[in-house]
Amino acid sequence: MSTQTEHAFTNTDEVYEYIGKIFEVAVTDPTFIATTKDTDLIVLLKQTNPEATILVDFPGQRLLTGDAAESERSTVLLRMSSDNSNKFWQGKLNFTLAMAQGKVKLEGKRTLALKLLPLTAPLFSTYKTILREAGRDDLLVA
Repeated sequence: MSTQTEHAFTNTDEVYEYIGKIFEVAVTDPTFIATTKDTDLIVLLKQTNPEATILVDFPGQRLLTGDAAESERSTVLLRMSSDNSNKFWQGKLNFTLAMAQGKVKLEGKRTLALKLLPLTAPLFSTYKTILREAGRDDLLVA
């Protein structure tokens, strides 16, 4: 039986490798491109345990991490633990409920960000595939 005190990711590089990869897919996905091209949706994702910062510039179709992400302008700030991010990208975290419980904090252009939330669902299977192909079944949430 596993303990809940362990975190999904052991270090920041793992967050960038796995969570970052899902955003690499998102910024090149035709549906995301079509939906975000006329917006200024630039999401700064700040994660804890371990600390990781990812900037997803949807209209610019680019992804930045770490210090490079910190120095860029964003229109939406999303804060959550890396564990919750791992759960969300597998479709195992109810985003709205997590916001109500304070597990996820969304600042900035909330309406735009929430409008795009349904677009994330097809990426859940992509993320799980990324984890399986990397031999990281330990990150899969039952």
